[in-house]
Amino acid sequence: MKDQFLKEGRVNQKLQTRSDILKSAQMLLNKKSRITLEKVAEHAGISRATIYRYFSNIELLTTEALLHTHFLRPEELEKEVDGLDLEETLHALQRHYNSISQEHELVFRRYLSVTLKESIISKKKLRGARRVEALRLALKPFEKFLNKKDLTRLIHISTLLMGIDALLVCKDVCELDNDETNELLEWALDLILDGIRRGSS
Repeated sequence: MKDQFLKEGRVNQKLQTRSDILKSAQMLLNKKSRITLEKVAEHAGISRATIYRYFSNIELLTTEALLHTHFLRPEELEKEVDGLDLEETLHALQRHYNSISQEHELVFRRYLSVTLKESIISKKKLRGARRVEALRLALKPFEKFLNKKDLTRLIHISTLLMGIDALLVCKDVCELDNDETNELLEWALDLILDGIRRGSS
């Protein structure tokens, strides 16, 4: 994802265009026909120049399209955790991202490989910030209890404890299985929350 491009100008329209591109790619992938950026652009009703602003090559697009359908959007996750306390909210998000990463691990590994390679070539940030945005929205009700600096740090450290990055470290480096990984990451999140409670008391 060309993240900086999406943050400039008409953000909502750009996010909608990006979503339309991913949906079109998914539909073409489901037909099991040969897929190109030009075909996806035509199917999405946009120009070739436009699609290249969002995805620089077909491999980036197809790997993200394969994952896109499995995630709840940050706004959907915000509704899912509405009314939960801070600990329940963080654990709910952690379970969501960890379970998806475990269920689709091979696709995630391919996605990481593609985006890391392309980011070295293009020197651009290509990975999205889905977890960060979901955490920002979900933790808004707690802004009155945490100062801005602590809230920002909580969002960032929680991001490290969920998703494919955490899964790979636990499995590849620490040699843990999925159950051990989930237990360890939940324990780590609880320790951080305990530290925040002690610091604010």
